[in-house]
Amino acid sequence: MTSQRAFQTTSIDTAANLAALGFTSAVLPGPDNRAIFEFQDSEELRDAIIDYERGGFAKRLLNTRSRLYREASEVMRGVRR
Repeated sequence: MTSQRAFQTTSIDTAANLAALGFTSAVLPGPDNRAIFEFQDSEELRDAIIDYERGGFAKRLLNTRSRLYREASEVMRGVRR
């Protein structure tokens, strides 16, 4: 997907939120061995990004998931010792 109007991000959380909302993306190679997620720009896409950045439900969900993952990892590291 290489349209003239595209939104690109290296944030997997932002890309996951947009994909869960039904936006399709292309995955491109980026600098520093990081993937770039490219979405066709639209008013709906920008609204979804603004909602996410303002702390919409998806961001709260992903932040909570990350926190729980870190907590579980810490607990499991302690169990393995």
